[in-house]
Amino acid sequence: MFESFTNYFVPNTKESAQIYRSKIGMFQGWVSVVVNGLLFSIKLSLGLMVGAVSLIADAVHTLSDVISSGVVIWGFKQAEKPADVEHPYGHGRAEYIATLIIAVLLVVAGIEFIQVAIERIQNPGLVTADWWMIILLSATILLKELTARYAEFLSGKIASGTLHADAWHHRSDAISSLLVVIALVAGKYGYSSVDGWAGLGVALFLIYTGYEIAKDAVDDLIGKPPTSEEVEIIRQLIMEVDGVLGAHDITVHSYGHDKFTSVHVEIDAEKSTAEAHDISEEVEEQLHQRLGVEPTIHIDPVHPDNPLVKQVQGFLNENWIRDDRISDIHDIRVVQTENHNVILFGLNLKIGMSQKEIVECCQLIEDDLIDEFQGFEINIKVSPLHRF
Repeated sequence: MFESFTNYFVPNTKESAQIYRSKIGMFQGWVSVVVNGLLFSIKLSLGLMVGAVSLIADAVHTLSDVISSGVVIWGFKQAEKPADVEHPYGHGRAEYIATLIIAVLLVVAGIEFIQVAIERIQNPGLVTADWWMIILLSATILLKELTARYAEFLSGKIASGTLHADAWHHRSDAISSLLVVIALVAGKYGYSSVDGWAGLGVALFLIYTGYEIAKDAVDDLIGKPPTSEEVEIIRQLIMEVDGVLGAHDITVHSYGHDKFTSVHVEIDAEKSTAEAHDISEEVEEQLHQRLGVEPTIHIDPVHPDNPLVKQVQGFLNENWIRDDRISDIHDIRVVQTENHNVILFGLNLKIGMSQKEIVECCQLIEDDLIDEFQGFEINIKVSPLHRF
């Protein structure tokens, strides 16, 4: 049903994926504006008629949904803008700002209604609602949950954190309306203080929901690591390219839907410069065509047929690769000159290790290698946490 409804109003033509994504986001925003505008009018009217603070708070909650839906539209409109001189990576992160604004609105509304709800608990007033009012309010709950599920559907369709936040905004409104229904029913049987407690519950739910949404938005703005699945998909695509011996130090930067990645690719050092360039070009093309990312490739020449390199690799694989602290060992090289002999390689360590733990781990590996390969210096390069 959701798919048919969406395709009717926003057909997927042959335009770019980014334009289609923006259209879906703005369409959901306008759907929310219409639904929330209608529900705000209904709830406010009923709230003023029966004098229920919980219902008036719920109406304001719905009004905040109207505002947040306008913010959603603005966010997708901004994200649609192409890159320019001042924003060379595009405007995709405007979507995260929109999500953060939604969260702040939720928290502010929640804080304001805590005071009102406590006042009502201390001084309960008579709240009487006709059954038709309760039934009408119950119907708004179903409509809000339907809207939330539609927003969740579109969120999955275009992988949007903003629409996911908007879906929870709708769902929080549905839950708060449920509390209000309970309060109105209780009021009919003489339990007038339930109105204040329901208002307090709505307020606390607003604050909690806003906090969770804000946390995700801030993480996106600061920069979150890619998932292990994303990293492995990138690694596997690179390894499918002829001439690639390994891929490591994968970095992914997200700007909304746009992603930029940099990768270190290992190739045989015996390859010519032209061959190395062709391999890097093929890797870039595969990543761009199949994942839609903008890649930057760094070539690491290695000597896979060097007997000593094989010995070092075998030793590390046997003794260290399964260590819980280590996620990857790569770029193994051996330099032998008249002045000194050096074993070099890169190391990816698990996130969360302190600097002291990193130094201790590297020292243990170095001591182990010195015992096994006497006369060699050991040079270990630990990759930053943002590389995988």
